[in-house]
Amino acid sequence: MSITRELIMVYNKTRLFCKPVVSFRSFRYNSHIVQKTFMYDKLFNIISRNRTFAIHDHSTLHFSIPIFLKSNFNTMSEGDQKSLKVYYKDILEAQKDNSVLIIDVREQSEVDKTGKLPGSIHIPMGDVTRVLKDLSGKDFKDKFDREKPSKDTRIILSCYSGTRSGMVQKELLMHEYQNVQNYVGGWSDWESNQKV
Repeated sequence: MSITRELIMVYNKTRLFCKPVVSFRSFRYNSHIVQKTFMYDKLFNIISRNRTFAIHDHSTLHFSIPIFLKSNFNTMSEGDQKSLKVYYKDILEAQKDNSVLIIDVREQSEVDKTGKLPGSIHIPMGDVTRVLKDLSGKDFKDKFDREKPSKDTRIILSCYSGTRSGMVQKELLMHEYQNVQNYVGGWSDWESNQKV
């Protein structure tokens, strides 16, 4: 059997067993599904150029796969996704709990202006994943005076308004940190609630 024919068979089998999904824009911001366009689309394009085979289906397939293939993590339902967000009252509770790690991910210049979120450590957005993954437990403790978080430690991320911390949240979830939450109001919400 020719390689091309085998590739067509693999492509067709994959189409049968992978559920097509809607466009990326319809995914919720905190979804734990990553949209991937598999190499089968490229394969299909290569095969369809081959004049030996007449293939008339030129649609692009998109598949969804869970990020945590090796973990027990299940894709969260809409109701469960709410637990990925925290609000002002949740921050007040978390500040009393030493087992929760709150990370202010704003830039140093922002923290210099306002101070960091009370009870938090400061790690700029671009460094969070590297610091959590690469810093040894001892170095982490020396630098932040906190225990280095494990993959299941409750971590709350905060920035100015919740957008950047949401991006860091997604990145950490992709690195199998399973209990990462985003303070959706961020410093802006904290400050406005402090003035009341």
